[in-house]
Amino acid sequence: MAIQAADEPGSRIIYEGSLDDGVTLFIYFGLLSVVITIWRLTAKNVTQREKYILLGAWGILPPIWFLVEYFFIFIPYGVKGAFNYFQYGQGVASKVWGAVFALISISLYSSKDK
Repeated sequence: MAIQAADEPGSRIIYEGSLDDGVTLFIYFGLLSVVITIWRLTAKNVTQREKYILLGAWGILPPIWFLVEYFFIFIPYGVKGAFNYFQYGQGVASKVWGAVFALISISLYSSKDK
């Protein structure tokens, strides 16, 4: 099976085989984490401590993942010619991460005023 360059129109291959499955599973885990975080922030019984834990987790874990994926997964195992698509995906993910981090920060700030 010939693999086309991943940056060609209609092709979105960054990894192959089980590595692709593992990264996709991790992406689903990340999306589930966003949903759970928003659910906890909107709960009536959420504590300041929980918000600080969420802020710490979202402030540390996603940037570590971006570095690990780039240096230890994409560089050695990424499909040749897929850098633009990889970079686009990282850009979208970092915007979601920033939005969630801002949402948690706003939630902490607004609850301190009350």
